[in-house]
Amino acid sequence: MPREFGRNVRVAETIQRIAAPVITALARDHGWVMVTVTDVAVATDMTVATVFVSVLGKDDAAPVVAAMKPFMPQVRAAVARDLRLKKCPALQVAEDPPSSAGRASRPSCARDRRPFQMGIDCLREHA
Repeated sequence: MPREFGRNVRVAETIQRIAAPVITALARDHGWVMVTVTDVAVATDMTVATVFVSVLGKDDAAPVVAAMKPFMPQVRAAVARDLRLKKCPALQVAEDPPSSAGRASRPSCARDRRPFQMGIDCLREHA
């Protein structure tokens, strides 16, 4: 019986669950504004994972995201401790800019949980 979710989706959700409290604690310790992990996108070969963050209370989140980049190895170490993979993906951080409708402006195909419709829905939504 096939699994309902693909492996990349499961790994992305696990990375988000583990990385969110670590990134929130880093933001609090360094006096940054409130930082929320909105999504994680994992490459198909699982070598790189991009952690999308939303910075609340700031119009320009680029300085906060740039300040977070040196701390991503520390976040990766925390993820690697709890993630049961042979090799933990390298973590990148990127800003998740909201659109005028309140949704993310990039395609969020990982949120669509129908495995065979994921690509089709994503193409229709962002064409």
